[in-house]
Amino acid sequence: MRKIHDAPPEPFRVVIVGGGAAAVVAAVHLFRQADAENPLEVHIVERRGQVGPGLAYRTTHPRHLVNNFAGRLSAVDGDPDHLLRWCRARGHTIEPTSFVHRRTYGAYLVDVLADIDVPEGSALSRTTGTVRDVVRTEAGLDVHVDRDQRLRADKVVLALGNPPPRRDLELERSGRAYVGDPWSGDLHELVGEATDVLLLGTGLTMVDVVTTLHDRLPLTRFTATSRSGLLPAAHRRMTGRLHDTFHPGLGSVPVVVGAVHARIEEVVTDGGDWRDVIDSVRASANDLWQSWAPADQERFVVEVSRAWEVARHRMPPEAADLINRLVRSGRLRITRSDQVNPAHFPRVVNCTGPAPVPTRGWNPLVDRLLDRGTTRAHRLGLGLDLDEHGRMIGKDGNVEPDVYVLGAARRGLEWEVTAIPDLRSQSVRMADHALGARKTAQLAELSRSGSLLA
Repeated sequence: MRKIHDAPPEPFRVVIVGGGAAAVVAAVHLFRQADAENPLEVHIVERRGQVGPGLAYRTTHPRHLVNNFAGRLSAVDGDPDHLLRWCRARGHTIEPTSFVHRRTYGAYLVDVLADIDVPEGSALSRTTGTVRDVVRTEAGLDVHVDRDQRLRADKVVLALGNPPPRRDLELERSGRAYVGDPWSGDLHELVGEATDVLLLGTGLTMVDVVTTLHDRLPLTRFTATSRSGLLPAAHRRMTGRLHDTFHPGLGSVPVVVGAVHARIEEVVTDGGDWRDVIDSVRASANDLWQSWAPADQERFVVEVSRAWEVARHRMPPEAADLINRLVRSGRLRITRSDQVNPAHFPRVVNCTGPAPVPTRGWNPLVDRLLDRGTTRAHRLGLGLDLDEHGRMIGKDGNVEPDVYVLGAARRGLEWEVTAIPDLRSQSVRMADHALGARKTAQLAELSRSGSLLA
């Protein structure tokens, strides 16, 4: 133990860049490592005023539900009922298989952050601003916020969220009403009173856009188009258990895909549901991904990933009911990209989903780190190049030892990276690695000085 006359230990400083779900989950698990002997200062920098909801859970539309069961969405590792207790304490009728409103989940994240147990000697603070650079100095890391503020850090966690959709320069220059980012403003105002709208993309972003616009423009016809012309599958309403135990085994992409199809056929023949198989494979998806050689990873991206996304990222039942009703009525048409001409539509909305994180122009910090060579794109171009602990790798191949990455920017190191269970797992491992080494060094120093025996 420390001698009674020793000065209190200096807090370890962590700056989290970004203020959405990943930042909240990271802060929770960082403070689990803090105590009187290991004080911690966590500083969250978010360009918007509120920390917690982020883009995903900021929506207030009543039809926008989370696309996973409530029983899987606890922000706290090891406490699967945390969200359920929070909802019930506020009068929400909820079961593990319920789909909560995204605005409700955003409020939950705000409260999770507010309720973090911050030990004496530690601190949690927030700054509104845009981080523009992270620079190594003799004293550690300097985090540059806007133009005049510097935050000192021992470790930095990048929780940047998702970029907007890829830009379509041809459509931007065309002069027609083109909405390049459906979340950049009031969507209804951007679309106007158009009666025929083309939606580029047939995934969950398209589903959100249709549910938003249909309420305001009930007579509008929508055409949704993508290369595959495939809609996301629908979650089923269920009361059963949320977890299956099937693992397809390790092997090449064709071997794994074959094992999954065989298991689905077996389950369906026995009266079960294919979704249980997909969910159980999802639990081991990152282990499978990391077991594959680069050629197999690339093969998965090119040949299998779209089918996986359709089956894996499903619509809540209420959203699926609306989409199916609009398709049957002719108000929504689903087609492939080669079957439509955007020039024939007075309004076009880009619903293709987030661009890859290394895309330039969406985040000044990403641009600066790429320009300087502090980071580089993963070889598949989907996320940043990271070591096994989620730390950035620079242009020269060297690891940036004190900068960790959470969320979408990890795509490539892992495949499943943005859902709440993924963020929990990432945050636990990040906190263990970032702060565990500090404790080891402290114990070694105490042992050398003899303070352990004092």
